[in-house]
Amino acid sequence: MRSLILPCALAGTALLTAACGSYANTVSSDVQMPQSNGPNPQNLPDPNTVPKPSTPYGYAVSLSPVTIEEVMVDPVGPNTGNQYVELYNSSSFDSDVGGWVVTNGVDTFTFPYGFRVKAGERVVMYVGAAGTATANAQFAPSFSDLPIGTGSLALLRSGTDLVDFVQWGTSPNSMEGSAVLVHEWKAGDFVPVANEGRTYNYDGTASDSTAWHAGSPTPGN
Repeated sequence: MRSLILPCALAGTALLTAACGSYANTVSSDVQMPQSNGPNPQNLPDPNTVPKPSTPYGYAVSLSPVTIEEVMVDPVGPNTGNQYVELYNSSSFDSDVGGWVVTNGVDTFTFPYGFRVKAGERVVMYVGAAGTATANAQFAPSFSDLPIGTGSLALLRSGTDLVDFVQWGTSPNSMEGSAVLVHEWKAGDFVPVANEGRTYNYDGTASDSTAWHAGSPTPGN
């Protein structure tokens, strides 16, 4: 009997091997390997063809939710008082502006480290004035008077990265080139000089003079 069992076992093994081999050959012929489609095998969209915001210049209006909102350069007549620069936080979150700088290209004011502008609120930097600093008022006694006829202001994040800019009277003024490079201003553009006792007010619609207009002083409001 043993002599019969061994040949039968060998024969069964041979049949099983042949069957499995045939199945394996069938499976391998059905499997399709992923095909590379040139340099973009996953068919990702071309970043150069993805639509971008249309204004201004195809970039976001501002690099920062905190922007220069109002500037008083000629506080005379019925609105006599200090010159000032107002910043506004348009976001829904408090913004830490500690170490940020307001500059006219010569003078600078640096916000204290840890200073925050609350969501939807404003902080006023009073030029050439001293006082008790609060969450909504800062004082820059060593900051020179802002020129009435022509001038500019820049807001620098961490004291180096320009995130907002405005200039009035003529072009170019200090830091215009830097503002143009980051699409925060348009080369050769400027806000016309406001009448006596009026302010420059920003409406948030663009990064050029079209978003600025003369208004009544409303520091902190």
